[in-house]
Amino acid sequence: MRRAPLALTASTAALLLLVGCTTSSEGDLAVDPGAAASEEAEAPEAALDPTDPACLIGDWRITQEALQGFYDGVSGSTEGLAFTVEGDTGLSFTADSYVYTPAFTLLLDIASVQGQAVTTGSIGGGWVGAEGVITTTVRDNSLSTIVTIAGVTQDASSQLGAIIASDPISNAPFDCSDPDAPVLQFDIGGGARTPVELTPVG
Repeated sequence: MRRAPLALTASTAALLLLVGCTTSSEGDLAVDPGAAASEEAEAPEAALDPTDPACLIGDWRITQEALQGFYDGVSGSTEGLAFTVEGDTGLSFTADSYVYTPAFTLLLDIASVQGQAVTTGSIGGGWVGAEGVITTTVRDNSLSTIVTIAGVTQDASSQLGAIIASDPISNAPFDCSDPDAPVLQFDIGGGARTPVELTPVG
């Protein structure tokens, strides 16, 4: 009878030892993932280069609001001329080609005489970019500008094409600080430019 406490003590010690080993093993498993995670260093993100022309590759849309800013700049240098834009424009870049596809109507106010100009077609060709500036080479130009003023309609592509829908991105500085909203400096004539933001298609 006196040995029972010894047997109980030995059994209890063995049980405690077993529990202690199990707890230690589970504790090691709980610590390992944290230790492994702390050892993994996150790869730093590459610094964005706002002058890298690769950011322009893709399909973009120039919204009505952005176009209005452009044509306000165009008309600002001509007294008595005002444009109101209805519609937008597409602009797409591949690695070595581009296409600019205006499809909008301009409401005209020329010295208080109202009219409208409907521009369709496209202009495109090759392009290269370096040091934050793109240079284009026009290869295809099918732009058409039909103007109606005081009930008289005429094809004014040759007369107004250079003003309304020429190639405003030639030799254009650009900024890709926001790769989802690149900004091109559109040519508004006379050596002046105005910023136009691009919006991704889709």
